[in-house]
Amino acid sequence: MRRGRSPGGGSGRLSRPAGRGGRAPRAVLGSAVAALAVALAGCAETGAPSGEDAAARSAAVDSGPASDPGAGIVLEDTAGRTLRLDAPPSRIVSLVPAATAMLLALDARAALVGRTDFDTLAAVRNLPSVGDGLQPDLEHLLALRPELVIRFEGPQDAITGPALDALGIPHLGVRTDRVADVRALLLQLGWLTGREGRAMELVAGLDRELAAVQARVKTLPPVRVAYLLGGDPPWVAGPDSYLADLLVIAGAENVFDDLEQPYAPVGLEELLVRAPDVVLVARGTAVSERIRARARVRELSPAIEVPGIGLGRSALELAELLHAEGFAR
Repeated sequence: MRRGRSPGGGSGRLSRPAGRGGRAPRAVLGSAVAALAVALAGCAETGAPSGEDAAARSAAVDSGPASDPGAGIVLEDTAGRTLRLDAPPSRIVSLVPAATAMLLALDARAALVGRTDFDTLAAVRNLPSVGDGLQPDLEHLLALRPELVIRFEGPQDAITGPALDALGIPHLGVRTDRVADVRALLLQLGWLTGREGRAMELVAGLDRELAAVQARVKTLPPVRVAYLLGGDPPWVAGPDSYLADLLVIAGAENVFDDLEQPYAPVGLEELLVRAPDVVLVARGTAVSERIRARARVRELSPAIEVPGIGLGRSALELAELLHAEGFAR
C-alpha cells in the first residue's frame, strides 16, 4: 500500500490583482494562475504554513509509502481527506498547471486527459480544457471520464470538491505555499503514478539546485528587495510563501518580511520608506510609473511565479540578478 501525506499548497502561477497597473484577477490557479486577489484572500483566511509546518509535511511525505503494493494507493490530501485508489490512475484531469508540469516531468503525460485554459505547455496544448482551474466546467470534466482530478484546495473554491464527491470522482486537493510543499507534491504525484523513483530524482535535483545557489551567495552581503506582484495599490510578497523562501535562498533580504500575511497591498510611500535596493517584478507585470521613477525595478522570468519544478532555475536567475558581481568571479 502506498501511503503519503500531501503538502499544503498547490497554486500555480500568481496572476495580478485587479486595479490600475495590474492585470485583472482570474479565479484560476495553476502553474498557472490563481488569481492573486483570490489566492491572497485564501492565504489570509487559512494562514500560510510556517516553515516548520511545511518541513513537517515534507518530512511526512519523504517518509514514503507503506510497502504492500497489492493494497493499492492511499494518500491524505492537504484538507486531511483520504484518497484511495486500487492502482495508478490512467485518466487524470489536472486543474493545477503546476501539478500538470510535474506530471510531465514524471513522464506521466499518457495519463493526462484534461487540463485548464492556463495549461499552455506544448505537450498538453492539444488536450481538452475544462476552463478555469477554480470552479471548472463540470460537464466537460465529467465527459473526460477521469479516474482522478487534481484540484486546488482552499476557500477560493469551496464548490469543486463537494461536486466531485457527488459525482463519485476521486480527487486530490493540493497547495504549494512553500518550497517544501513543492518537493512534497512531486513525491506524492510520483507515488500516485507509480513513478516514485523518477519523483525522487526530481526532488534530489531540485534540492541540489537550491543548495548550490545558497552556497554561492552564503558569503555575499544580502540585497534588500521588495517583490512586487502588480496592482494599484501594489501587492507585495511578505513572509511564509515560496517566494519568501526563494528570496532567502538567493541571498535577499525581504523588506516586507514583517507583514502579517504572505501577500498584501501596500502604499507607494510605504514601499519607498522601506528603501529596497531593488524592486523585483516578473516580466509583463504592469508597474506604476511612479514606482519606476523612484525605485530601481528589475525584471525576472515569469517562471518565478510558478511554484513548481523550475524553482531551482528561478532561484539561480534571482541570485545572478542580485549578486551579478559575485557570480562573475
